[in-house]
Formats: sequence, C-alpha cells, structure tokens
Amino acid sequence: MLKLKKLIEEKWLTRYLKYLATWRKHRQIIKELNTLTDRELRDIGINRSDISHLIWQEEDEIMSGKGKSK
Repeated sequence: MLKLKKLIEEKWLTRYLKYLATWRKHRQIIKELNTLTDRELRDIGINRSDISHLIWQEEDEIMSGKGKSK
C-alpha cells in the first residue's frame, strides 16, 4: 500500500512539474506577443484578444482528447 501511495505521489509531482514547465514556456510566448503592436499582430493574423487562447489551444485539445499527445 505504501508503494502505491508513493507511486501516486510521484505521478502527481511529475504531472505538476510538466504543467509548470509548459505554463512558463507559454507565458514567455504570450509576453513576447504582447510586446508587438496591434499592426504587427494583424500582419501575422492574430488579434491581441486571441493570444492566450491560441497559445493554450493545443493543450486544451490534448486534455479534452481531441488533439495529439506529446
């Protein structure tokens, strides 16, 4: 029983650390995109209000079972 509890804790910790790394990477991309002007964003086909959604879209699809897992 103790081994099972330890395994569950390790999986939780691993998932948390992966999420944290993903969050940091996405946060950096969002910060970089937010430094662009509205015109620059428009040139690449992005609205400022869509930045967060576009960056997290792949993760959302994976979590809902609609996308490819990494």
